[in-house]
Amino acid sequence: MSTRIEERVRLALDEDVASYDAALLSRLNRSRQQALDQGLAGRRRAMHSPWLGWATATALLLAVVLSPWPPASGPAPAPTMDTAAAGEDLELLLAADEIEVIEDLEFYAWLQQQSLDG
Repeated sequence: MSTRIEERVRLALDEDVASYDAALLSRLNRSRQQALDQGLAGRRRAMHSPWLGWATATALLLAVVLSPWPPASGPAPAPTMDTAAAGEDLELLLAADEIEVIEDLEFYAWLQQQSLDG
């Protein structure tokens, strides 16, 4: 839909420009070039402004100073657990000569449950 409208506008503008004489086209071109030159000159002046450098340096300094720093205490401690029960379980699991215990863990869990129930 918009492409048809754009095409119609482009055709109307092209027809209008075709009716201009050479003197008017030359004046339009000179005015365009003069406006472009003035715009570039103003942009160059703004880029060489010393205030721009000071403002950039200040912004970077503030960003570094105000940025959050990680705590100096190091990594967070690991969560603690009941070491007595864990130590007993770990001893059972790590004992190389007690492989049968590891193979029968379900039986030992059932046995422990029976002792807790009665």
